[in-house]
Order: sequence, then C-alpha cells, then structure tokens
Amino acid sequence: MVQVRRAIVSVADKDGILEFARGLASLGVEIRASDGTAKYLAENGVKAGTISEYTGQKEVLGGRVKTLHPRIFASILATRQQESELRDLGWDATDMVVVNLYPFEETISRQGVTFEVAMENVDIGGVSLIRAAAKNADRVAVLVAKEQYQSVLEEMKRNGGKLGDETLRKLAIAAFEYTSGYDTAIFNYLWRRGGDAIPPALRLAYPMGSGLRYGENPYQKAAFYRDARAPRLTIAGCELLHGKPLSFNNIVDLDAALHAASEFEETSAVIIKHTNPCGFALGSTLREAYLAARESDKISAYGCVVGLNKTVDIETAKAMKPHFVEGIIAPDYAEDALALLKTKKDIRLMRTGEPFRQIKELQMMKVSGGMLVQTSDFPEIRPEEFKLVTKVKPSEEQIRDMVFGIKVSRHVKSNSIVLAKGLKTVGVGAGQMSRVDACHIAAYKAGPKAMGSVLASDAFFPFRDGVDTAAEAGVAAIIQPGGSIRDAEAIAAADEHGMSMMFCGIRTFKH
Repeated sequence: MVQVRRAIVSVADKDGILEFARGLASLGVEIRASDGTAKYLAENGVKAGTISEYTGQKEVLGGRVKTLHPRIFASILATRQQESELRDLGWDATDMVVVNLYPFEETISRQGVTFEVAMENVDIGGVSLIRAAAKNADRVAVLVAKEQYQSVLEEMKRNGGKLGDETLRKLAIAAFEYTSGYDTAIFNYLWRRGGDAIPPALRLAYPMGSGLRYGENPYQKAAFYRDARAPRLTIAGCELLHGKPLSFNNIVDLDAALHAASEFEETSAVIIKHTNPCGFALGSTLREAYLAARESDKISAYGCVVGLNKTVDIETAKAMKPHFVEGIIAPDYAEDALALLKTKKDIRLMRTGEPFRQIKELQMMKVSGGMLVQTSDFPEIRPEEFKLVTKVKPSEEQIRDMVFGIKVSRHVKSNSIVLAKGLKTVGVGAGQMSRVDACHIAAYKAGPKAMGSVLASDAFFPFRDGVDTAAEAGVAAIIQPGGSIRDAEAIAAADEHGMSMMFCGIRTFKH
C-alpha cells in the first residue's frame, strides 16, 4: 500500500476536482497545483501550493511549459529505494498525480476549427506527468478521470490515507488507456487532414462500451467496444428505447440493417437475417415497404431484424405487431407507434435520432496476425452507362429494378443473386460457393414471383448455367458486371431465352 502525503493536481476539466481536493485536504494531503488549477481551488476555499513555488520556476511561454521540471518528475519517478536521494537534494516525493488533458477531441469536433487551434490543444506536460506516475505505479497513484475520485477518496478514508496495490494497478491501466487514446486521436486527426484514404498505420482506441452475455455462441466471451467519436448514426451512437440489452448477434444484424436501409432516400424497409437482406422494398408508405419486404421471404423473416429509413408510424407498427421481430432500427418512432411496439416484450427498438444516410468510414476485418482495411465508398450507379449486350432491350421499369437490385446486392453476402420486381425483392440467394447455386436459391425463394423479374448478380457469370437457371425461373432481364472470359456464352444464353442483359461494370462482392 502507499500512504498519500502529497499530490500534484493539474486539470483542464475541473468538474469534480473541488470536492476531491477538499477530500484530500481533509486527510492531510499536501496539494501542489498548476497555476490555473491552484487559483480555482483557492477561489473556492481549498489551500494549494503551486508547482511554480515548488520548482522556483514560473510558468513560461504563456503556460505552454509549467510542469516540465526535474524537481517535479524526480518526485514522481523516484522509487521507494530512491526517496533518500530525493531528501539529499532537498526534494520530496509525490504520491499522487491528478491530471486530465487539454480537450483535443472536443476541440477538433467543433465546426471550422483551425489547425493552429487544434494543435494548441495537444497536451505535452500533462501526458508526461501521467506516464511518469503510471510507470511508477507501485508507489504513485494516478487519476485521469472524475469518475475515479469518489472511490479513491472512500478507500483512503477507510485506510487512513492509504491506497492498496490493486487500486494502484488499476489506476495505472486506466492512465495508459487514457494517454494511448489521446495519442490515437491526434494521429488520426493528422492523417485524415492530409486527405489520405488509408492511414499509414492503424491506431484504434475504443473503450469498452458494454460487456455482452456471450458472443455468437454461448461458449464465447464477448464485449462491445465503442468509438468515442462515433456519430449518432451508428449502432454505437443510437439509443435503445425498449428491450433487453443487445446481444452480439443483435449488434451485427442491426448494423447490417442500418447500412442497408441507408441505401435509399426513398421510403424503404429491409428485413435482415444473419446479416443478409432476405427482403428489401421501396414503397409509397413505410407500411407498404415493410409488408413488401417481408413478403419476399416470410419464412426467413421469422426472428429477423428490420431496418426502416423513415419515422415508424402507427400503421407500420400495426403491420409489424403480429410478427416475431428481434429488433427494429429507425430514425424515430411516432408516440403511438412506440407505445404499441413496446407491448412486444422481447423486441429491441433502436432510434438513431437523425435521418439515415450513407456514412463513409473505413471497413475493417480481423484476420490471423493482422487487419484488413478498405474504404466504404461505392460508385454512383449511372444507368445511361449500362452496356446492352443482348438483342432484347430492357424496359424503363426493368432498368429501375436493375439499379435497385445492384444497390441491394452490395448488402448481400457473396456469391449473391437478387431477384427484383417493382422495386422490391422477390428472391435472394446469398453466401453461396457457386453462382449457379445462388441462382437456384433465389429462384426457389421467389417461386412464381420470379416471373418477369430482374436478376442482379454481384459478379460476372463464369458459365452460362446461371443464366439458364434464371430463364427457367421466368427472369426477364439480367444486370451483371461483365468481365468473364465466357461472357459471350452468357450473352448467347440470354439471347436464346429472349432475355435482356446489361453490363454495369460494378462488382459488389461482400465477404
């Protein structure tokens, strides 16, 4: 254990520090503070000496240098065995460091902040104090968050001003987490400012948002780590209005629903099952879109997650009431709709609080020994640039369904085939090892509804068999990227069946 006799206090965020300092003083702890913090404490009746008085060196460069002094760092870094050396120098040991840093992340989040202002909020001395104290954690307590103040004071009061080794260890972990996150924010700001799409190194600083009961399966441990700077239009940023805490699988599916439902500005609904859209539709009303999406595959929709890109109204809520739905994510809920949906005990209701839109962010995938990173940009779909490769030309309605199908396909695991008609899916074949199997599954899911539909493929047809399968199901038109060495065979098959086929040149693989 360590007896806390002297504390250095230098905080940018003074919330809670007055009460904490009073508690330290009541325990006989001598407080030394930076000039600004000392002034604040003194104005509120707490006696504190200044670091300048202790070092004999005034703050210089407008406060840029105030704690960077050998006497300060020696007092923190001295081990128990070295305290006698301090005494020989006429110095004494510091047992506690209480520091929080300039608000860099808060500063850069402000609209129009300049680079000069941002860099002025890069803390130097504070980070050094924290690291020194955390390095010497078997003798020095380091506090970096107001949430730590009360528990530390309570322990000191119980133990006559002492803190235990386990507390010192946990405080040091929190300190290095804090400084590493701070450095990460600065690094990420600097590389983004340069306009580079991919960072020169990957630095993440996500605090644990919540522990989860388990992962994908009950035998797996899991947690959800949140990006502290995540916008509201994310799973981390939106609000759980009703239902049990989210599970691992809920979070993955709701994220897929959010991304998919953000694909269109028009009123749309997506039904997600195991991260794949099993139904997707646009509609003149949200109720119409939901029912059309569900009709695409009612069997798979059991126990699904739903993404709705408009405020949920009472009519949509009534349409959903009879169905077993695990969760809904939407911009908002009308008051009566929310009240009705809350009568479903186990449903999770998520609100983003702002309109859906595509957010550009890096996509990451963990692999053994590393991380894959890619941008999330998607090219604009220009129907006028589609290439007609068959004798039969598609109708305007079919071209609209082609555009719809391409947008849906990029949210379906590869190999994927999407059958669409009237701006809604009628069958989806997802995650298959061969494209023809994806065609068979999409046709099976659609049944008679495949007749006259448009097929969107996430990649080219390596053989004509997928085209033959589509024709047998009644598909009238195909949109695909093209680019296979057997494109001519696929085109010939389409001509034989009297189908239209266009090449869009856009592959939408999703692994």
